[in-house]
Amino acid sequence: MTIVTHTFNPSVDITYTVPDFHLGDVHRPTETIKNPGGKGINVSKVLAQLGADLHAYAYLGGANGRWIADQLERLDIPVSAVTIEGETRQCLAINDSQHQTEVLEKGPVVSQAAQANYIEQLKAHAHPEVMTISGSSPQFEGATALEHLREVLSTAQAQYTILDTRADDLKAALGSGLPIRCIKPNEDEFAQLVGEHPDTDKNFYQLMKTHTLLKDIDVFLTLGARGAIIKLDNHIYRATVPTIQAVNAVGSGDSTVAGIAYGRTHFKQQPEQLIRHALACGMSNALQKETGKINIAQVEHFATQIQVEMV
Repeated sequence: MTIVTHTFNPSVDITYTVPDFHLGDVHRPTETIKNPGGKGINVSKVLAQLGADLHAYAYLGGANGRWIADQLERLDIPVSAVTIEGETRQCLAINDSQHQTEVLEKGPVVSQAAQANYIEQLKAHAHPEVMTISGSSPQFEGATALEHLREVLSTAQAQYTILDTRADDLKAALGSGLPIRCIKPNEDEFAQLVGEHPDTDKNFYQLMKTHTLLKDIDVFLTLGARGAIIKLDNHIYRATVPTIQAVNAVGSGDSTVAGIAYGRTHFKQQPEQLIRHALACGMSNALQKETGKINIAQVEHFATQIQVEMV
């Protein structure tokens, strides 16, 4: 198996389009979109659209979990779904065409028995070329999120692991010396990770090269419309992107992660091409109403428009 994805805390993502949304008022959405979600599920959906050889892992429970499993089956995404007693969460997004307001449920408790089942199933796809672990963690019975992550990494023994999670969890994982090879923070997450908010590109470059948490770590720092700063194999790159009018930015970071994972298996000796392709995936997702969805023609087009230079 080339790529394995993990979603410890999946969700049913519901997006309401509510023009002129005002807090405290009664609204009727003009459009409702329901997606199988959670960051790792979004990564899996994009990888499937790219034609990657992948296998997804997730904890799923209740009616929401069954619905997600059905949707993944319809998308031909192979998944090892470990059943939990609690209900898989829902996450709501309200899009008023100017801003997006999100309400994210915490997630269920995952029993020790379910955790053991997850690890046992993971042995069937150990030693993948690339592994992604994305999103928040639920509540683990008898274990911390870090302890659960450590066991997953130890069991999988992936050649290249991408971790995309909250800044505090990311900091704990990197500080514990776990075998993480790549992270994809946004600007705020990067600032929380390194303990300061750089005000120039040069400061970003310096921190990527010298910060102890980032030693030998590939970093895809996404900056929205300002492009991205990337450290790849200890080389620093600056990427600039064309201007787009985003429709729904939710899932764009996950799509970029999928592009990185795909690029590690297809553009190993072409770092600039890997960067352009990964960022193009994120841009294409931002132009879709659904989360974790890309347009291959758009990806190919944007990849020719993105400028990447080593600095």
